[in-house]
Amino acid sequence: VSSRSRRAELGGDGCLPVSQTLLITRYDPARAEAEESLAITDMKELLGLPVIGVIPESKDVLTCTNLGTPIISMGDDHPAAGAYMDMVDRFLGNEKELRFVTPEPVSFFKRFFG
Repeated sequence: VSSRSRRAELGGDGCLPVSQTLLITRYDPARAEAEESLAITDMKELLGLPVIGVIPESKDVLTCTNLGTPIISMGDDHPAAGAYMDMVDRFLGNEKELRFVTPEPVSFFKRFFG
């Protein structure tokens, strides 16, 4: 690691201190609830970083990557695109509640018919 980045960490020579935050991608709250993956609180505790965003699992992210199209172009109605937009807002200092951190309720028909 170069001394320039160390100076930035310390905020010397007119540099602003480096701020580290955690962006959680491909998050599935149902899997976290079933203890098949780490929960957000576990990740925060392990890494000691504030969470700036949670991006839900989405096949559309892979499709957009393969097409060379940003997922944000799908609009705020798309869960992953909206989550990325929320993350940018938080990075810019706006207060936004984390979305997609709790499992979607399963309907009766979904439970019955799978």
